[in-house]
Order: sequence, then C-alpha cells, then structure tokens
Amino acid sequence: MNRAENLLEAFDDLTWENYVEITQSIALVNMDNIDEELVRQSSTYAYYSGLLAVAKKKMDEANLTLTTFSAQTRKEKKSSTIAKQTAKDLDDFVEASDDFRLYTQKAIDVSSKHNLLKSLVSALNHKKDMLVQLSSNRRAETNLYSR
Repeated sequence: MNRAENLLEAFDDLTWENYVEITQSIALVNMDNIDEELVRQSSTYAYYSGLLAVAKKKMDEANLTLTTFSAQTRKEKKSSTIAKQTAKDLDDFVEASDDFRLYTQKAIDVSSKHNLLKSLVSALNHKKDMLVQLSSNRRAETNLYSR
C-alpha cells in the first residue's frame, strides 16, 4: 500500500478517538532537534492539507447527493399526487423518508471529518509558528553566548 492509499485509509478511519491521538502525535515537538522538526513540518502539513481537500470534496458530494435526493423526491411526490401539495407538505414527505435520514447522516459524518481535519491543519499552522519562534529563540540564545 502506498502513502496516498494509507492517507485515504486514515481518512476513512478518522474518529474522535483517534483524532485525539493524532493531535497529540502531530503537536509533539522534539526540542532536541528543532531543525529536523522544521524540515518535517512541511510534508506533514501537506499530507493533512491534502486530506482536508479530500474531506471537502466528499462533504460537497454528500451534500449534493442529499440535495438531489430531496429535489427528485419532491418532484416525484408532486407528480404522483392529484391534490395540490404545499412546500411544507413536500418537505415533510422528503424529511420523513429513511433515505433522507441516511443521506443526511452521511453528510453529517463527512462534515465532522472535514472539521476534524480542519482543526488538525490549524494545529499544524500553530506548530509551524511555534517552531519558527523556538528556532529564532535558539539562534538569539546562541548569539548571546558567542559574544
């Protein structure tokens, strides 16, 4: 399995429980080797930014499926009933269906993963800023002792 497949599998397996573990892992800084941390930061950021893009795409697809289902179901109900249906009647019919619940739950699940990944990318941004500051502090400290 290549790295891209591993990342997609990680996306599929993302839950609140492993989100906490991932957060602890990516936020960890090896204070003894800040230079290596800085070098590794960009690829880690890129991986999670890529996963965020995948999550956004899946979220958009799930929302499109939900919207399409709702519109199609309203249209079918309207054409199959002689009596005039109000917008509220059609909404109630759509929202009472099991399929609507299924599509809505899928959209909620993907949106949740999207938000978790957004938080991870934000944490990586914070880590980058922290690493830059730590590196700067270390250089300033070195300059104090070299004078």
